[in-house]
Amino acid sequence: MDLLNGEQYSKWFLNLNPKADVPVLKDQSLAVTDSQHIINYIENKFCDGIHKSLKPFKANSLEFNKLQMFCNILAPLPIGALSLGSFIHDVDLKLVPKPPFVGPLRKVCLGNNEKVVQFLKQSLLEVGVNRAPLMRKLEIQERRKRFVYSRSEYQKILDAIRTVLEFFERDMTAHSKTEWLISNDFTMADLALGLLLLRLYQLGFENYYWSYGKLPSIESYFLRFKKRTACQKLMPSNFEFLKDIWQMTPNKYKIGTGAGVLGMAMMVAFAHK
Repeated sequence: MDLLNGEQYSKWFLNLNPKADVPVLKDQSLAVTDSQHIINYIENKFCDGIHKSLKPFKANSLEFNKLQMFCNILAPLPIGALSLGSFIHDVDLKLVPKPPFVGPLRKVCLGNNEKVVQFLKQSLLEVGVNRAPLMRKLEIQERRKRFVYSRSEYQKILDAIRTVLEFFERDMTAHSKTEWLISNDFTMADLALGLLLLRLYQLGFENYYWSYGKLPSIESYFLRFKKRTACQKLMPSNFEFLKDIWQMTPNKYKIGTGAGVLGMAMMVAFAHK
């Protein structure tokens, strides 16, 4: 999916998923939307005893209810708005971004966010299109723009993230003998929190939120998460990163003195293996 150019709002994808939500898992004729629903679907259909379950607790048990509560806390966080705002307020926040959020890619993301708004408006003019979900998406995009460009409004997003991280810091401190959130087994709750921390780390927020003793349990937890084999496999190679950033870089950055900008991105990529 070419998200930066609004492919999720094209007619073929709206026929698959009228809400234009990403990601979507298509299993034969069934389309499953929303990350949490997709994980649940895969867990319920394909967990065959070969791999450990991501929900290893009996329904309605204390552990199961805690897992559900943690997932419900993490699901509503506005990660998209957080990411876009970090490209605008990075100097003020003293962020240290890592691949893939470095170099000209940051400007490309901001520019294409504007393109998505225009694409949505054009899609609303097409005959036979389901207007309601597209109108809602357009409202979300425009509201997100107001939030991310205003420093005071963006701070509300940062504070909401901090509140959640401080909640998990307290819980980890109270249950310091368990390796993961619920027990010594890695669960869906760990997947949700770990990926949030990974995004924050890639955007350069680790010093803002948890490094230098701010949230020591969160910092230790994230280090364990990054060392997991599955997490290592998830990370793109330097070559893949450079290929993607080259394809998404405007031509003016590819020639002349602008090539130095891309060169700096390459140096950063290899510095953060």
